[in-house]
Amino acid sequence: MLEIDQDNMAVIDIGGVRREVSLDIMDEPVAVGDFVLCHAGFAIRKVDEVDAEERLALLREILEA
Repeated sequence: MLEIDQDNMAVIDIGGVRREVSLDIMDEPVAVGDFVLCHAGFAIRKVDEVDAEERLALLREILEA
């Protein structure tokens, strides 16, 4: 997570593409630097860095196929 604003919105980076996501349905606090799983414009779960890197590698593999 790159930024968090006062309206509970965050800027994330996915492979060099920046997106804005809502933090409204997160069940735990997040901070800049955290990794989150996102869907349909919402951050839905915090994940650890190892898990995030594994998911990104899988996504890259799928996109290359």
